[in-house]
Amino acid sequence: MRRRAAILAVCLGAAFLLVGCVATPSSDLNFDPPEQTIGERLFLETRFAEYFAAHMTGISAPLAAGDPVVAQVPNVYAAPMPGPFAGQSINCRTCHFVDEFQGVTNAGNRTYADFTVRSPLPLPMNGFTNTPRNAMQMVGSLQPHAGFTLLHFDGQFGDPADLVRETFTGRNFGWGADQYQQALAHIAQVIREDNGQGLLASSYGGLSYATIFLGTASNIPAQYRLPAQYRLDVSSASDGQILDDVAQLVTQYMRSLLFQQDDQGHYVGSPYDIFLYVNQLPRRPGSSETEQQYDQRLLQQINTLSNPRFVDETLGKFQFHAQPFAFGSTELAGLKIFLSVATGATDGSQHAGNCAACHVAPNFTDFRFHNNGESQEEYDAANGAGSFAALAIPGLAQRSQNYDAYLPVTATHPNASERFRHPAATGSPQFADLGLWNVYLNPDIPNPQANLTSIVCADSQDCAVDQGLATTIAQFKTPTLRDLEDSAPYFHNGSKLRFTDVVMFYIQTSQLARQGLLRNSPVEFQSMSISQADVAALSAFLASLTEDYH
Repeated sequence: MRRRAAILAVCLGAAFLLVGCVATPSSDLNFDPPEQTIGERLFLETRFAEYFAAHMTGISAPLAAGDPVVAQVPNVYAAPMPGPFAGQSINCRTCHFVDEFQGVTNAGNRTYADFTVRSPLPLPMNGFTNTPRNAMQMVGSLQPHAGFTLLHFDGQFGDPADLVRETFTGRNFGWGADQYQQALAHIAQVIREDNGQGLLASSYGGLSYATIFLGTASNIPAQYRLPAQYRLDVSSASDGQILDDVAQLVTQYMRSLLFQQDDQGHYVGSPYDIFLYVNQLPRRPGSSETEQQYDQRLLQQINTLSNPRFVDETLGKFQFHAQPFAFGSTELAGLKIFLSVATGATDGSQHAGNCAACHVAPNFTDFRFHNNGESQEEYDAANGAGSFAALAIPGLAQRSQNYDAYLPVTATHPNASERFRHPAATGSPQFADLGLWNVYLNPDIPNPQANLTSIVCADSQDCAVDQGLATTIAQFKTPTLRDLEDSAPYFHNGSKLRFTDVVMFYIQTSQLARQGLLRNSPVEFQSMSISQADVAALSAFLASLTEDYH
């Protein structure tokens, strides 16, 4: 079972002198809400995949060998590792690990991410053997916040239940775009025919899905008895109703995946959080304050600290990380650079990263979309310097008139080229990843459009031209920086392996932006002024956001 993600930090001491800190449950209950627990079981379920339907005999007791794609886990930092689901077929955890590799050198805990650039697919499909993007870490993705919920790097999903339905019936589970009905029928069959005797079921009370979903049997322990709104008689429910219920339960589990917070919603898990606490610094925005205003108030107060109290292992200790639990002078220098906004000269001399323009504290993400230049770097590396700037990208009318030529595969367009949601490839200049451009105003993806329009037109300088479509080129969702150590490699394409690589990348791309050489350049780069002299401090600050998520 996962740990409780929301905790109450009970800290003993006076005048903010932290003597001890003990993590205790934030509720008198000694178990997670049943809908989250059953959602976790469904998250781990390995029988929903196309491989299981095609190759493995028996819903309750598969007899055939497992899908080769789960036999090993690729790792850009080391050799492939034995897969925890070897002999089975793919599930959500195959790409979103937690503690399966705890203590393994060059692996370790994950914040629901994997260890590779792009995750392997069960079946080669539409020219893909791997997912188009890196597996974005899931922890904190449903953190309550002002604004809209938009999931995946390109904002494809505005509802986590939509994401679950699409995943279970889509390419990541081996189902083709024209196989939705087959996938739906198979998933419903697994739920209806499960007998509660499998290894996974035994970890969740040894009850069948039919019994759990109905929720009325007297032998259901309290920790598995679903509330009325999640109950369903699967013997009479339609296949669609079963999938909807599955999606709602997995969504509840996903909502529980949060970084450590106390009962007041203050983050408490990282050395950075403890540094704010022991120095009586504000830990979140005030009631009438935006996150951007909070960040600047925090910077002002940090700059006035005459004798900051630094954090060492007398105030905390990592259980799952080799690095010391520390926030010292180097981390503080990095925090100042992170929060500072450059004015005037932007040649790198101001030690101002303007990083908080997108990675706003305390969540360290704005949950929005920006072009950091990585798609251009990838494309130019494959096709030559300046190639991305010259790439012909259609306007809205041209794109709409020929969906298959430009946009991603969907059930309506199973033969689409997906050329602009594809990694750049040497010798194939038609391939590039344009991020949000693939989703925004896409008629096959209607659900997130209203929210995306609000964001794009709020950020765009000119939404009158093609409703701002061109401004979405190469934009991707801002990931949180919390516990970044456990979601490497970084960016939508997993191209950066270390914190230092990330910082060096921003030095280079911000310079390109100021020179007018970055296509669809973000305005935030105009207020960034960092140099190689800032790499160590910024990297140390990023490391100070690490916590023991497990």
